[in-house]
Amino acid sequence: MSYQSTFINENSFAFTLLLLVAIFGRFCGVVDAYTGNVTPTKTAVANIPALIPSLSCVNWTTAPEAADGNCTRLTRNGLIRCYGGMNNVGILNSRLGKVVQAQQMLLCGWPRESFNPLRELQKFSQLRSLTIEYSGFTEFNIDFPDMYHLQAINISWTNLSYISTRTFKRIHALEILDLRWNQLIQLDGPLMLPHSFQQLYLAGNPWNCTRNFKWLLLQPEKGRLVVDREEIICADRKYKERQMLLVMHYKVVLRRECQSHPDLLNCTCLMHHIIPKSYIPLYTVNCSHLQFHNLPAYLPENTTTLYINNNLISDINPLRDNPHYHHVVDVQLENNLISNIDVLEDTYWLQNFRLFNLQGNQLRKLQVYAMDNALNDNENANLLLVSKNPWHCTCKFGMRLRELLTKYKDIVRDAWNVTCTYMQGDELRLAKVLTLTRHDMCNISAEDDTRIHPIDWLNCVLASLIILILGKLAYDYYFYRYHGRVPWIVMKMP
Repeated sequence: MSYQSTFINENSFAFTLLLLVAIFGRFCGVVDAYTGNVTPTKTAVANIPALIPSLSCVNWTTAPEAADGNCTRLTRNGLIRCYGGMNNVGILNSRLGKVVQAQQMLLCGWPRESFNPLRELQKFSQLRSLTIEYSGFTEFNIDFPDMYHLQAINISWTNLSYISTRTFKRIHALEILDLRWNQLIQLDGPLMLPHSFQQLYLAGNPWNCTRNFKWLLLQPEKGRLVVDREEIICADRKYKERQMLLVMHYKVVLRRECQSHPDLLNCTCLMHHIIPKSYIPLYTVNCSHLQFHNLPAYLPENTTTLYINNNLISDINPLRDNPHYHHVVDVQLENNLISNIDVLEDTYWLQNFRLFNLQGNQLRKLQVYAMDNALNDNENANLLLVSKNPWHCTCKFGMRLRELLTKYKDIVRDAWNVTCTYMQGDELRLAKVLTLTRHDMCNISAEDDTRIHPIDWLNCVLASLIILILGKLAYDYYFYRYHGRVPWIVMKMP
C-alpha cells in the first residue's frame, strides 16, 4: 500500500486538504519497499497517481535525477524533489544566491543508513511538509532541530526501526505525523509533540506488544491522537496478529485488578498469551519471595500460572476447594514448608494440572496410589518435580515410590535426583530412590535373605497339597474310565 501526502502549493489550506485526501484516498498495490515500483490491484484508487504524479516516490528509480542522487525544483518557492540523495543542493543554492526557501520536500530512496535532520534540513528553514519514502535508513542519529513552519511529516516504506520520544519535540508547528509502513518495533512512551498536534499514524509497523503501550488507554489525550490505533497489529511472537488495543486493554484490566486486591499486594501479574479465535487472555501471577504464609485467596479470572516460590506456605487447600484456582494448571511451590499433599487426593485440580513443582519442601511421604491414579488419568500432566524433599523410604513406601518414579519418569523429570533416608536410626544417610533395592529399603541382610520365612514354608505346604489333590483326581478318573471302578470314598457315601 502507499498513499500521497505532499502538497501542491504553498497555501496552508490547500496543503492540508491534499494531505487529508491522500490519507483517506490510499491506493493499494504490491510495492517494492526500496524502489517504489508498484503493481496496482483491482482495488487500487488508480486516479491518485495520475492526478499528482510528481508528488509520489512510486517508481522513483526511473527519474533522471536518481542516477546521480540529485534534487530538482518545480517552482521557485514550492516543491523540491530529491532522488537517491541531495548531492546538488549546494548548486541549487548558488543559482538562487541565497538559502533555498522551499516549503515542500519529497525525498525518495535516501541512500545512507541514518538520517541527520540537523544537517540535511538546515537549509530548509521554511519547510512546511516533508515526505521521505522508500529508503533504507534505520534511525535518526539526532533529534529534529527547531523548526517553526513544518506542519506535516510523512515517513513511509523505510527501514526506520527506532525513534525516541523527543525526536519530533522541537517541531513547533507540527500537526500531522505519518509513520506507517516502516520497521518500528517499540516506543519508549508517548511522543512529545506540540499542543497544536492533531493526527498520528502508526499502523503497518511490526510492533512488539510486550512493550509498554498502555499509554494508549491510560493517557486518553495522547491515545486519541493516534488516528489509526484500531488498525495497529502486534507482530511479536507472543501476541502475533492480535490487535494492539485489545492486548493493551487486557493488560490495563489485569493491572488494576491485581493492584486493587489485598491478597496480591506486591505480586506481579502478567498476560502471557491470548487464545486464538476466542481472544481469551491467560494470566500469570508471581508472588515469589514475599514471605507468604498461605496461598492467595484470590486470583484474577483466567489465571493459569502461579509462581509462589521461596515463601512460608504449608497449606495447599485452596488448590482443592477455591474456585479461583479452577483454571490454574501450573503451580510453582518450590522452597516452601509443605509436608503433606494428601488433601489433593481425587480432586479436579490434581487430575487436570499441567505443572506442579514441589521441590525443596518438607515432604516425607505421600499417597502413592492416589498420585499414580491422578497421573494415569491426567492427559495434561507434563511436569511434576518432587526432589530436594526429606523423603523417608520404609520398606513398603520406598518400594512404591520407586515404582512410581520409574513408571512416570517422563513426567517426574527429576526422578533421578529424588533421594531418601532408608536406614533405621540414620537420618543422614541419603540415597537415590531409583538406585535402592528391596534389600536396602527393607533392611534385609545376606543371612536373612537365605533364611526361609515361615510364610514361605506355608506356601510350600499348600502348593504340595494342591498337587496331591490334582494327582488323586487324575488317578480316579483314569480307573473309572477304563475299569469302571469308582473311588472307594464314593462307595462309602450313603
